[in-house]
Amino acid sequence: MILIIEDNPNIRRELSVYLQANGYPCICPECRCHSQDELTAEVTYLLVSSPIELILLDINLDACDGLKLCRDIRKQTNVPIIFVTGRTRDEDELSGILMGGDDFIRKPYHLPILLARIGRIMARQNAAPSASIYASGAALNVLMGQITYQGQTMDLSKNEVKILYYLFLNKGHIVTKDALIEYLWENKCYVDENILNVNLSRLRRRLKELNLGDFIVTIPKKGLMVNI
Repeated sequence: MILIIEDNPNIRRELSVYLQANGYPCICPECRCHSQDELTAEVTYLLVSSPIELILLDINLDACDGLKLCRDIRKQTNVPIIFVTGRTRDEDELSGILMGGDDFIRKPYHLPILLARIGRIMARQNAAPSASIYASGAALNVLMGQITYQGQTMDLSKNEVKILYYLFLNKGHIVTKDALIEYLWENKCYVDENILNVNLSRLRRRLKELNLGDFIVTIPKKGLMVNI
């Protein structure tokens, strides 16, 4: 579950609708507190009473300082925090990281990019301590670059491992193609959806050899997910 701390109701609503449509339930307090202490108390209550997995935090909150709130949150929990703010100075980003933030995104932003950043951090948080992760009876060994199903093992290319790793870690959630491109290639200005589709088609053909032909499911107009 994602906690959105944003005092602009339009932005708060946009983020909540988009994230929930992509499989991430959200809590969106209205941030009507009149002091730093009141907001800290409200956030503390939400962290204790709800299974918060990630926080989206604005810096310029009405009558409150998001940087100080991040510092207070860090005294209680290591839940990942992404700053989503209109501040553009490098000093603000540095302050956010020093206060305990995990990422810093400047407004205006593209929602698929934000989703990719969230997915990356959530994947890192949920990563299994062992070399293998599992979905639908298949085991992906990231270190060895192999997938195993029903006693058969197949070697994978680097991109095939990365595609499956991201889908495995987001199992149960729809992954947009933009989010997958952002995860696979750092500079997506030089990558289009056709290149991703070529990689996916080749991977699907290879998975058929392990009787996993329907393992990667396309959700029309939304994205991809592993068949669980």
